[in-house]
Amino acid sequence: MKQRTITWSYGGGTQSAAITVLIAQGRLPKPEVAVIADTGREATETWDYLREHIQPLLDSVSVKIHIASHKLATVDLYGHNGDLLLPAFTRTGKLQTFCSMEWKAYVVQRWLRAQGFGPKKPVKTWIGFSLDEVSRVKDGRVKWQQLHWPLLLDISPALTREDCKRVVIDAGLPSPPKSSCKMCPHRQNDQWQRLKNSYPQDWAEAVKLDEEIRTKDREQGVYLHFSRQPLAQADLTIKPEPEHPLFGHGEGCESGYCWT
Repeated sequence: MKQRTITWSYGGGTQSAAITVLIAQGRLPKPEVAVIADTGREATETWDYLREHIQPLLDSVSVKIHIASHKLATVDLYGHNGDLLLPAFTRTGKLQTFCSMEWKAYVVQRWLRAQGFGPKKPVKTWIGFSLDEVSRVKDGRVKWQQLHWPLLLDISPALTREDCKRVVIDAGLPSPPKSSCKMCPHRQNDQWQRLKNSYPQDWAEAVKLDEEIRTKDREQGVYLHFSRQPLAQADLTIKPEPEHPLFGHGEGCESGYCWT
């Protein structure tokens, strides 16, 4: 059987940075294709880290991370049925997360198809899940794209997120940011505070979007912040209750949660 082309869905966070280092060190093979899905709302610090640290290291081994445009997504904030795709907080709970599949997984698939991959030219796509995320490992939805987790299967022993952080720092790189969209409801207060203090334009855009989604909600009941208060008025000094599994241990949303 012909070997599948190795493609890498770069997610922008700690695990992806570790994969970068492992490739540069020769501990992982060079992927033939590397791509990041541009959600149209990725935090500025993710792009800064990619430009200043990740791509220069990958240049040393002739690997380029391509950008899959958000234009490849068929929906934006709202689905075809009009439902909000963000996992926003409501008065009675939390909406499901649809944005990750629509803005990342499907976008990467469409980008790969545009490069000539598909049923006649299948791929193996790396996803940067670490050992503490093993419960999230699932087979892909299309047969021509076989998902693969190099941090779990190709490195021994398998790496946790903390292991990944050490790999990155030991290689001389600064600690990578947690990859997420600037308005992601999975953000915790320390992340919101960092956004507000260090990236005021990102913060302003998040505040604006937070207001806009309520103007389109008849009951005025959707919020980006876990407190169910307008983001501009939220107290960013308190710790949230862990209402979502990814809020466990005070860590907030792990990089990689959004499929890539």
